[in-house]
Amino acid sequence: MNIGPYSFDEYLQTVKSFHGHIAPGMIIGGVMVDLAQRHLGSGLLYDAVSETRNCLPDAIQLLSPCTIGNGWLKIVNLGRFALTLYDKYQGEGVRVFLDSAKVKDFPEIATWFLKLKPKPQQDKDLLLAQIREAGAHILNWQHITMKPQFLGRKDRGGMTVCPLCREAYPAQDGSICRACQGEAPYQDPESAGMQTCVPSLSAVPLEEALGHHLLHDMTQIIPGESKGPVFKKDQLITVGDL
Repeated sequence: MNIGPYSFDEYLQTVKSFHGHIAPGMIIGGVMVDLAQRHLGSGLLYDAVSETRNCLPDAIQLLSPCTIGNGWLKIVNLGRFALTLYDKYQGEGVRVFLDSAKVKDFPEIATWFLKLKPKPQQDKDLLLAQIREAGAHILNWQHITMKPQFLGRKDRGGMTVCPLCREAYPAQDGSICRACQGEAPYQDPESAGMQTCVPSLSAVPLEEALGHHLLHDMTQIIPGESKGPVFKKDQLITVGDL
């Protein structure tokens, strides 16, 4: 059995080199990509969608020109072991998925796919042998038409410099970059024991504040009556707040 330009054994070694280990999902994923390419035909410019983050994106990137980096591969995490290759302009394509009914003819594949046993209890050699034997017989496919928002290339728009971190970012994200809006995955430098130089804050027009998080408390003073924070640090600014 061949998987793309590779023999089965060649593909196993390529998977190990690319993915870090011989993952069953990568092997089955390769068969899925190969089946989709055969039904799609040659000479077509296509994009790809993976319906899971696990294994399938790497199989697509290994066997097709579609990658996360070039924007031709999109991950729509529906939790289903399925992928689609489709005409990037017309939207007509082929969706391939691992058929839960068909895998029942291959008990070790079913055990792996349906998580009937913990991984340490699964027979890896038998699983590999059954994947080799099954090939595309455990798969199913269908013709699909993509929604319009998946067609063509999206324009990222212009770039600007964040007044807080001084790094360039897409201007469409707002007055400050998404990292400074609180979406960065890193610890606060102070809590991580690091030193940093934070530039002074910049004011933004009120109409641009909607949907952003406040970077500090904002105090309300009513002379002779009260004084205190009416808005809190990290609070999301809503229409009512405006």
